[in-house]
Amino acid sequence: MTSLLKQLPRIKEGIVLVEYSSTDHPERAMAEIFTEWMNMGIVPLIVDIGDALHVFIQNLRFQGIELPVENVPVIKEKGTVKVGSVIGTVDVIEDFDHHLAVYSRFAREVPLESRNHTIVLGMERFSFTFMSDPPKLERYFEKITRLYLPVEERVSFLFLNVDIASEYLRKGLEQDSDYVIKIAGKTAKLLKSPGGVGYAVL
Repeated sequence: MTSLLKQLPRIKEGIVLVEYSSTDHPERAMAEIFTEWMNMGIVPLIVDIGDALHVFIQNLRFQGIELPVENVPVIKEKGTVKVGSVIGTVDVIEDFDHHLAVYSRFAREVPLESRNHTIVLGMERFSFTFMSDPPKLERYFEKITRLYLPVEERVSFLFLNVDIASEYLRKGLEQDSDYVIKIAGKTAKLLKSPGGVGYAVL
């Protein structure tokens, strides 16, 4: 059977939420999605929240896998380690309006060929900023997280560590996503899909 993560990069539009725990290896799923797009001639935009891309790349290297991300456009959300072709870094998260303005400016600099395909790593790290203020996280999610959700003819893969993410963030993303995948070992379970659910080997 064709891998689930080889099929989903071929959808025409939609939001795919990839959930995983702290003991899983989501970098394998990211590598498969990235490679499938590159094989299709698509260079995606990567949104790197809190140096998550660096962690994914390092974990892949430990497994003997090297991804060609040097020329891939990256927008960073905080963090200090630059991986890929970094367009800019959004340093302020707490100020909603400032965040929107800075992110939007960087987004306009993303090459046209990369704007319709996005991989977002480290979504759970939003929870760190507002851990002691859940109502603020709720307002943040309503106003900011929509930046990463696609419109027509766009595809986004959002990676979320469910062991770290707040319950509100997880449920909100699940609700807004067209597909929800749970990574467990070497398998991917399809939890939500317009066409039904099931299992597939990564």
